[in-house]
Order: sequence, then C-alpha cells, then structure tokens
Amino acid sequence: MRDDDHSSTDAAASKTESDASSGKARPQEQEQKQKQKDPAPVAPPPKAADNAADDDDDDLFADTLIEDGEEGKYLDDAFAEGLLDDDGGPAAEPITTPLTEEEEYSMQRSTAAQFRHDLRTPFNLIIGYSEMLIEDAEEDGDEFLLSHLQRILTDAQALLNLVDEILDPSSRGPSQERLNRDLLFPLSHLLSHVERVREQCEQGERDDVLPDIERILKAVRRLDQLVAVGTINKAAGAARTDPEYAAARTGTSSAAKVKTPQLKKRTVLASKTETGKILVVDDNESNRNMLSRRLERQGHTTRLAENGIKALEKLRQEDFDLVLLDVMMPEMDGYEVLERLHNDDKLRGLPVIMISALDQLDTVVRCIELGAEDYLPKPFNPVVLRARIGACLEKKRLRDRERAYIKKLRIEQERSDQLLLNILPRPIANRLKEGQRQIADYFPDVTVLFCDLVGFTQISERLPPAELVAMLNKIFSMFDLLVEKHGLEKIKTIGDEYMIAGGLPMPRKDHASAVAEMALDMLAVMDRFNAKHNTNVRIRVGLNCGPVTAGVIGTKKFAYDLWGDTVNLASRMESHGIANAIQVTEETYRRLRHRFAFQRRGIIHVKGKGALCTYFLVGRRPGGKSEPRPPEPSSSSSS
Repeated sequence: MRDDDHSSTDAAASKTESDASSGKARPQEQEQKQKQKDPAPVAPPPKAADNAADDDDDDLFADTLIEDGEEGKYLDDAFAEGLLDDDGGPAAEPITTPLTEEEEYSMQRSTAAQFRHDLRTPFNLIIGYSEMLIEDAEEDGDEFLLSHLQRILTDAQALLNLVDEILDPSSRGPSQERLNRDLLFPLSHLLSHVERVREQCEQGERDDVLPDIERILKAVRRLDQLVAVGTINKAAGAARTDPEYAAARTGTSSAAKVKTPQLKKRTVLASKTETGKILVVDDNESNRNMLSRRLERQGHTTRLAENGIKALEKLRQEDFDLVLLDVMMPEMDGYEVLERLHNDDKLRGLPVIMISALDQLDTVVRCIELGAEDYLPKPFNPVVLRARIGACLEKKRLRDRERAYIKKLRIEQERSDQLLLNILPRPIANRLKEGQRQIADYFPDVTVLFCDLVGFTQISERLPPAELVAMLNKIFSMFDLLVEKHGLEKIKTIGDEYMIAGGLPMPRKDHASAVAEMALDMLAVMDRFNAKHNTNVRIRVGLNCGPVTAGVIGTKKFAYDLWGDTVNLASRMESHGIANAIQVTEETYRRLRHRFAFQRRGIIHVKGKGALCTYFLVGRRPGGKSEPRPPEPSSSSSS
C-alpha cells in the first residue's frame, strides 16, 4: 500500500472521529457521494446498527474483505461474479437453510477434529454428486450440463485445497488478501453458479437431475453458513492450540494429513470387480444417499444405517460382505462400532472400510488398530473407492473360502474321530491321536460280560442274509443303547457274540453292579424284541470279576481287546450257561448278593478250570440301590 493511501485513510478516519465528537450530522447528499467513492465491504451485507458490533466480532472476514488500495480490483471482480447489482449496491444475501438442532449441537463441539469434519463434509457432497452427474452427462451427451458441472467440481476442489491449507497446523496459513480472493469470492460465486444451474434445470423441467442439483446447492449453502459463523477461524485456532496437533509444526506428529490419491484424468475400470452386499453407515442422509447410489452403479447391493446402533442391529439381522463406516456419528461413533464388532465372535471377521471427513493420521491409526480393513478420507476419489472395495471383497471371498475349507476339514476330522470311537474307547483314541504308539494297561479289578444268541446257527440257515444282518443289527443296537445308559464299554462283537466290560478304561468302583444291571436289562429288551417281531430269540449271559490286561493291537485296523483269566472265565460262564439266564462266578456272587437276587446252580465242570460253583442272577433285591429299569417288563424271576 502506498504512503499517500495511508495518509488519506488516516485523514478520513480523523475527520470521522471529529464529526462524531462534535455531534455534526453529515448531509444526505455528501454521505451518498462518500459511499460511491468508498464502497462498503461486499461480503456480508450491512446489518442492523444495534448488532453491528457483535457481528464484527463473530466474523473475522467481515471488515477485512476488501483491503485498502485494492478497491478497484475487487469491485471489478464483484461485478463480474455477481456480488454487486447493476447499481453498485450489494447483491441480495443468499437464502440460507436454518441449522437443525443436531447441526447446532455438532457446531458447539469445540474439538479440532469436529470442526474439520464439519467443514469437509459439504465438500464431500458437492464433489460426490457433481461427479455422478458428470458421468450421467457424459453418457447422455449433455454438453450444457457437463460444462456447468465441471466448473462446479473444479471450483469445489480448489476451495477444498484452500480449506485444507488453512486447517494444516504445520502451515502459517494464507494471508487475508488470499482469503478474500480465493475463499470468500469463489464461495459466493460457487453459490450463485449452483443457484443459476438449479433455476435453469427448473425452467427446463430437468426432473432427472434436479434432486441432485438441490443436494449440491444445500451443501454449498451449508458451507457458506459455516464460513459465516467463523467455523474456519475456530477450526484453524483449534488445530494450532490443541496438544494433539502441537507436534505437527515440527513434522513429527501422528496428526499428519492423509491424502486421498487424486487422479488427474477420470478413469473407468473396465475389468470385472467383486460385488457384494454392503452396509453404509453415516449420520448424514445425503452422504448415505450419494454413497449407496455410487455403489449400486458398480453392481453392489446396499443397506443404510444412520448411526452405530442401527448398524449393529442390521448386522445381527442380515449377512453383509462389507461395511462402509463413518467415524463421527451421534449416539455411537465409528470407534465404538469397531470395538463392538471386534468383541462379537460372529462379526469379528467382517471387513470394514472407514470413510470419514477426518483425514488425520492418528484417526487412521486408531481405526486400523480397532480392526478396520482400510480408511478413505472424504471426499474420496470414486476410482480409489472402487479399487479398495474390490480389494476388500476379494480378501473376504478368500477368507470365506478358507473358513469353508477349514469347516470341511473339521467335519471330516469329526467324522474320522467318530469312526475311531466306534472301535476304540474315547480315552484310548485320544492317546492314539496324541501319537502314543503302544497302548497296554493293567486293570486290577473289572467286570467282563459275554452274551450269545442261542441257536444262532439254525437261525442263520433259515433267514436270508439281509434279514439275518438286519436282525443282528437291531438286537446289538439295543445293547449299544444299554451300554451308553449304564456307562460301560463295548469291547467287540464276534459273530453273534457281544462283549462288554465295566471299570475300564476309566476305573469305577461300582463296575460290578453296573454290569449286573445291564445284564438284567438285556433280558428285558429281548422279551420286548420277541413280542414285537413275533420271534423266539433267546440269549445266554455270563459275568466274571477280576484283573485284566487291556490294549490296542493292529496297525491299519485297530482293535481294543482284553486278556487274562478273568476274560476266559467270563466267556465260560456264558458258554456253559442256559438260555435266557445270567450265570456268574462265585466271586461275582459274593460281591453282588446284598443288592441282587441269585439262584445257586451248584457245581459244574468248566473246561480248563475243573469243577466250579456258579450262580444265576435272577433279579434285584427289594430296596436295593440300582439303576432305574426301562419300561419293558422283565422276564426273570426272583428267588
């Protein structure tokens, strides 16, 4: 500014103060000439006198919009941009939409992150809707709409770059002259430009594009509101005073800005990309609308949620391939949603891309640490968004295939384990799976039972093979249920012979009583079988107690078996018995006589053992403690 300009300005200020102190009133004509000579600031229009002081304090730019010495230049720009009317007076103040309660609450939160989020959100809408309309205009060959939208997009991106520079805590910030030239005038021009496009679309009855033009206009007005109430000043001040951003001045802060890759030339991906079902979570309705429409253009299916609570409800009700999640939301923000997802076993592996107007590195790091797959700051480049969504969906597909493969392996492993359990006791099978090659154990006291079908050879000659096998399967399946009921161990079947043991491989004190209970139940189920099938199949049962050796033999086909004199004598009790009777040794009788009823058979000759005294188990003693019997009536009689 020249020295003579300073002199004239100081003189004018002194004269004004002198007139005010002397109480002189300037004539109307002289005042009008002075206004024409020294035009008032352009951006905002004059306000009521009683509010002038407050307005000057609230708006940093109100009294400094036009610098001294630059009047002619800015007046030319003001006329060119439509800020002044033909008579030189200020243009009509743009109509602004009143702030909602949620917006007022949002603006009261005085954190640097919130201010940054509020300022960048309108740009996301302006740029996003402009890009979608440009795509449609290019496809339709609409040159008129295409030229206007490209100018709107270019102006919005230039304004965003300036706002980012203002909010950068490591920069000194632009000068007031640059703010006037590059922010306030372009913003007013952008607003008037969008309004003119809206009017032309209304006159041309362009109902196909008018709703999106209205959304762009609403976002520009919202940005104009934020600038008018001083949000830029507050945000810049918060960014430079908040301890979170203090280290940024030295370039060592985690609050460094994360830049979205900007492609100089608009690109269309021709290759096929993954598509899926995506949940869009954002508290701003316009953001949800814009993002869901863009995703649906790419072939995705979308669902919308306005906050974190609604998002979690939808995630528990439906299956999704991906979540696009905003950070700053009321009720439950994006951080808490990520924590909830991480703590949920069902939702933990669901990929999440954070999309937020916050572009600070510490925000990105926090989201990634909480389990987010990726982070994309608004306004996002649609090509980058598409690529990152495709990458996340591809990784999810691979993870899903991996889970399915692991599940299949688990099912096969369970099937293999079950087959192993069909031939081996569970503890023995576990020892084999752990790598133990030789299994041999000594049990000092167990009870062994053998059961045989009487006259099976004659039965097999009478019945066809299928019927014979079916009959054996039914009888032995009933015995298997009794084994499970009494907690015993099935050792094997040999032809028509069925062998069980009690007290191994896990020792138990009541093994003799448990085996005796099962022997009585075996007689009962055979009575039921004969009555149902009109047959007369009879069984012989033999019991003995004592020590045995148990182990696994075989390398390809394993078998768990028992050896010892106790086993041999139990087998002799069965083979030397009579039909529909349970024969036991004298040792077994002594253990069970107080709880069960027996009938003395007397001395019999047993092969390999000589003369032995044996007994028949015929029932339970009244009041004796025993396992509950099945509903089938028993055919045995008590002594």
